[in-house]
Order: sequence, then C-alpha cells, then structure tokens
Amino acid sequence: MKPRLTAPLSLLCVLVLTATFAGAIHAKESAPVARHIILVIGDGMEPENEIAAGRYLTGTDDGAAFHAFPYRGFVATWDVTTYNRQAPRYGAAPYNPSTINPRVGCDAVPSGKAAARRNVPRYACRAPEGPKPHGADSASTATAWAAGHKTDSGNIAWLPGDPDRGALKTIAELLKEKRGYAIGIVTTVPFSDATPAAQVSHNKSRQNLHAISDEILRTVQPEVVIGGGHPARNGARHMSLALYDDIKNGRIGAYVFVERREGVDGGKSLKEAAALAVAQKKKLFGLFGGPEGHFEPPVPTDNGSAAVTRATIENPLLKDATRAALKVLSKNKNGFFLLVEQGDIDLANHANDYRWMIGAMWDLDEAVRAAIDFVNRPGDDITWANTLLIVTSDHVTGSMRLNDGKRLGKGRLPAQSPGLCPDKLSWCPGYPGGEVSYSATGHINEPVSLYAMGDSSLTKHLRPFEGTWYPCTPLIDNTQLFHAMTNAAGIPQPSPLKAIVTRPTACQPGK
Repeated sequence: MKPRLTAPLSLLCVLVLTATFAGAIHAKESAPVARHIILVIGDGMEPENEIAAGRYLTGTDDGAAFHAFPYRGFVATWDVTTYNRQAPRYGAAPYNPSTINPRVGCDAVPSGKAAARRNVPRYACRAPEGPKPHGADSASTATAWAAGHKTDSGNIAWLPGDPDRGALKTIAELLKEKRGYAIGIVTTVPFSDATPAAQVSHNKSRQNLHAISDEILRTVQPEVVIGGGHPARNGARHMSLALYDDIKNGRIGAYVFVERREGVDGGKSLKEAAALAVAQKKKLFGLFGGPEGHFEPPVPTDNGSAAVTRATIENPLLKDATRAALKVLSKNKNGFFLLVEQGDIDLANHANDYRWMIGAMWDLDEAVRAAIDFVNRPGDDITWANTLLIVTSDHVTGSMRLNDGKRLGKGRLPAQSPGLCPDKLSWCPGYPGGEVSYSATGHINEPVSLYAMGDSSLTKHLRPFEGTWYPCTPLIDNTQLFHAMTNAAGIPQPSPLKAIVTRPTACQPGK
C-alpha cells in the first residue's frame, strides 16, 4: 500500500476526474501487453468469507492461493440503483455520469482487518442516517468491469434507464475485435446468469434468460462456454429446448458439445471434450447443473483434514472447467480473455449457510490454483510476463462475521441448527456455538477484496486508480477495473464517466 500522510485535515481541493484521466493511465503500445487475462469472480464473496476459508483450509487467516498475490487492494461495488437510493440523504442529485459524487455511492471508512493484510484495514461504506440501502446486484456489477459503466441493478451490459439502443461494448468483445483474442466464460451457475452473461451478451433485464442464452450461443459465440442451466434438469428455465436441440445437434457454430449424463464423471468428460475441441480446432460448450440450475456444491468435512468431497461426479468441479477452458483458449496465438465464476458463494451467503460457503470457497481456491499451475507450465508462450490473473468479488452478500473468541481451526466447521434468518421471515441455519453470525440475507453495499498476479508491468495498471474516486483509501471503483484490464491489454478506452471528488490535502492517520 502507498504511504499515507498523517497530517491533520486542513485544506480541501476538488478534483474533476474526466475521461482524460482514464485515458492518461494506459499502456503504450511498446509496453508489455497482457495477452492472457483471467478474471476470477467469487460471487457474493466478502473479506470475512476469505478469512473463514483460510482458517478452514490452513488454519490461518490468509490461507487461500490468491492471498499470496503481489497486488492486493479493494473495490467499491455500488451501482446506479444504490446511488439513487442514497442521493437524497447526501442532498445530491440523481445519478448523472457527467457529475458523479463517488461518496454518495460509497463513503469509504476503515472497518476491521483484511485477510492476508493483518495490519491493513478493510473498508466499509459509511451510510448516512436512514436504513442501509441494498447493495448492487451481479448484473450491474459485472457490467461495471465488463464495460466501464455504472448501470441499474438487473441490467446486462446495458445503459441505465434502459434506452432502446443501450447495449454496451464489453471487454471480451473489444479484445476479440481489436486483438483477435479468444473469449470464454466458465461458471458453476447457469451460463446465462448475470455474471457470465454481462461479458458476452446485452439485455435490459437479467431475467430474460432465453434471450440472453440465445445471444450468447447464436450471436456472440464465445470460444468456450461452460456452466449450468441444463434444461433437462430445471424445466428449461435458463435456455430454451430449441436452443439446446440446435447446439446439441451441431446446428450452431463449431462447438464440441458435452453435457451432464447419468453416472458419468463430468470432469473427465469435459476434459475429453476439450481435447477433442483442440484436435478438431473447434469451440467448446459444456452444459451441466442440477435441479436449481447450478452445480451441486462441494461438501466440506468436519474432521480436521480440510478435505472436501464432490456432491456428485456428474458435474465438473470449477478447477476442471477452468483447465478445460484454458486448454481450448490457449490455442489462440493472439491471446484470450476468460471469466471464471464461483457462483455458489453468493447462494450460500443468501442462505446464511456457512458449510455451503466453505465448500464453494474451496472450489474457488482450487480453480485459482489450477489457473496458476496452467500459467506455470513450461514449454509454451504463456508466462506471467504476458498473463494477468485477477481475483475479486462482484458484491458482498450476507454480512457474515466470525467470533475470534471462538476461533475455528483447520478443517473445522461450526455446529448448525434450524433457525430464523436475520429478516425473521424465513428459515436459515443457526449457529448455537456462537462461532459464526450473519446480519443479512441480501446484498450489502460494501467494498470487496481485489488480488492480481502477473508481471509488475501488468499489475501496475491497477495501482494508479487507487484513491482517485475514494481519497485516502486504496479503493478503486469497479468501473476502473475495466480500464485497468484494457490498459494492460494495450487497448486503452476513454472513460464515459466524470467524477467530482473533494480531495483533502492530507489524510487523517489510519486512512
């Protein structure tokens, strides 16, 4: 982290961050280029989940693979819906991309300690008087880093206000058009769900699942699509039977198709399909999932071993899907962009289910390790000098807290019993031992962690954005993550957003 000035606040200045700021922070064409970008999302993951996973996996607060990454920061996650709910409390006008007051979205203050950074605070968004607003959703947050725009909750790569011609160009599309990169999405939830969909489709509503899945497979046609949503398992909610029939029978694109089958190891069949796609120079579509659309989550043990078992062999693990995607995408000599999402962290936190969350966090960690191992392989041109691996979250879900007075050790889980959710309206697990507590079941407007690994010439693109919208903190905005990635890839984009920031001439101690 940058050193912070400790002089008391005295003078204030106002800085207007315009499109020229984002354009000024970019890689020159002669500078090293990220020819391979892997963006890993722990959907709904908050810093406390990271600490819980580290303790379960290794007995330490920083035991996840990404906790060792050289770049570590924080991301603000608010969207237009959150901003407009808070604006009256700050006496501010509704959201206008030309006059954004970032403090309305997140008035960032230190809040506790962060995993992997024992002497560094994590951050909260201080709320003005009144009920704390609901946090952004996965559609708007994914749009932020995919397209560099703030938008309404529920929008998939679409402008706020839902104008008829509001589709936004995404980083995946830009990299494909300008650099010839292959693009891929991998997720443990339906492939037409918000986070993967915002990279490779455009829609006014995340609920238009059939239209979204049609656009992904019939129009955009990424080189790799792996996820849940198998129509035979969940009543064709996430994709139509007509689309399923067309893709299965080879009438769309040049995909090798692999699906969940009774009694068949999904990880093994996906690996074989990836090898076939490479041999035949085709794309890869893997369709899995259970009755709810997502992969049945891994199950952690409670015997001190930190062993996690598969709920069923019929779905691949996220690491299997990541390896398969990388095998296919890496054959493109121009480069690739891959979005990898562990979506069950969000589902588990909505349910206040600690065990479910731990299994999902293990799945995420294993996928990150698989990506690291892939880059570390000898004998090819994929190295850390040309690869940028980012791990972050889209938003906080559930507001879980650990009781350090009753610390759980490696491979240990708290007892769970039936209980009421924090809203007192539905059932959630209870924790009679007091080791764990939840204060919400929904999304919370809080910053999330950000980790990056690669050559310093690539990860350095994140550093200049720190504190530009949120003074005296290391926070970057989720829209700035888009610019950091496009800058690293050598295709800097002008920012459509203008932030009006009141900047102190000195920062208070501890900020």
